[in-house]
Amino acid sequence: MSTLMTSRDEVTGVQTIRRVPGSEERTPRKHARRRRAVTLALAWGTPVVLFVLWEITARQNWIDTRFFPAPTTIWTAGIDAFREGVMTDAVLDTVKKLVIGYVVGVVSGVLLGLLLGMSWVARAALENTLIGLYTLPKLALFPLFLLIFGLGDLPQIVLVAVSVFFIVVLAATAAVISVEQGYKDAAAVLGANGRQLLRHVVIPAAMPAIATAIRLTAGIAILVIVGIEMVSGDSGLGYLIYQRSQVFDPATMYAGVIIAGLIGVIFTGLVSLLLNLLIPQQRPRFRRS
Repeated sequence: MSTLMTSRDEVTGVQTIRRVPGSEERTPRKHARRRRAVTLALAWGTPVVLFVLWEITARQNWIDTRFFPAPTTIWTAGIDAFREGVMTDAVLDTVKKLVIGYVVGVVSGVLLGLLLGMSWVARAALENTLIGLYTLPKLALFPLFLLIFGLGDLPQIVLVAVSVFFIVVLAATAAVISVEQGYKDAAAVLGANGRQLLRHVVIPAAMPAIATAIRLTAGIAILVIVGIEMVSGDSGLGYLIYQRSQVFDPATMYAGVIIAGLIGVIFTGLVSLLLNLLIPQQRPRFRRS
């Protein structure tokens, strides 16, 4: 942090205020590395401390281990579930439905959002309908999907896609509309046609806002798929968590919950990484302050 130093000329008596750069400005790269190290230490240290406290309280019987087994017990139960293949099958099944539903929802949402943002006719015809459907609880639509698509994985995939689609399409529409008219006018003066305007002006200007919605829906997608597997499913991680709770196997149940959280973190991280690679505006920049 910079500081202000005051000095007075002994002859003229004029007081001068001088700004002295702080250490982060004098050695920005060193400061950035130190901040990254502290960030990583806090990010990984906090859950470790929480698990250690949990382990201690469980071993000291300060909590009811029938409902809150020690982390080491949960770890052992999770390893056993993977060795038996139960957890592996559940994770693979959930990830498959998650990825398919998410990709379908994102792609369809972005494409329709670009159309609505560029065409006032399409926006006038569909925007209010989309907003009305967006407010509907998505779980309320699941029985309809069961009637249309039958039992199995397809209605669960469709529910994930629908949950992602509405958020992305509305965000994409708003992002396209908010593109500065001056950019479009400048492209038109230079002779850009509609396709060139979309490719070189509208999409690059709107993508940062669209990317934020895409990143947000990654976490929503994992919540939806695990939740619907618990409510109506015969496979997947959500089903395993619910089934183990019914047979009073809390250790495996907690292992499933933790793995679901890890899947969410990894999936969101991969989506963010992909967006950073594809969208230049999303790449982190080195800052001197």
